Amino acid sequence: MLVGLVASLTCWGTEYDSLIAKMANIRADSALHQAAIEAGKERSLLCGYCHGKDGNSVKDYIPNLAQQNPEYLLKQFQLFASGERKNYVMQQMAQMLTEQERINIALYFSSRQVVVSERHETSEQGKQRYQGFCFACHGEGGMGNKDLPRLAGQKKTFLVKTLTAFKHGDKARSSSPMVKIMGAVKEDEIEPLANYISSM
Repeated sequence: MLVGLVASLTCWGTEYDSLIAKMANIRADSALHQAAIEAGKERSLLCGYCHGKDGNSVKDYIPNLAQQNPEYLLKQFQLFASGERKNYVMQQMAQMLTEQERINIALYFSSRQVVVSERHETSEQGKQRYQGFCFACHGEGGMGNKDLPRLAGQKKTFLVKTLTAFKHGDKARSSSPMVKIMGAVKEDEIEPLANYISSM
């Protein structure tokens, strides 16, 4: 059973690396890149009800996808499609899309401008928690890097919900390193942290 699991994870990783290479080739060609964005725009209509037609969420508890790192978006598609990341709607959505459509949608949303619709009063505590727990992966300005997500521009409600879920070891994303990281963050530190991030 363990051998089968290792083989499955190895196959998933190889498939993901192949898709990342394919997306990189598309981005290197301006004509192909623009065509992929246009195709992604059309297909992204499926996502608009929750994430907004331009990737700016219409619901406070749903993440913005605009300006998100395309490698990260593509990785999440793969995680949902494989069932490693669990959400009924997103799993069904990811499984019905072709690999090219996943690439196109990732490139489309990454090309949209995120709209920061809220600003919250930040505290030194929130800043210190960010620098202590988030900075190493997500960067000074919360931009992330490749398959590490951009946090800047996300809504406070979504951040509180997600960070709390990680804190409690939510089974939907139990394989994420964030579960261990958030285990070291106190409950009363989550809101100040979310205030700081949402105001980036």
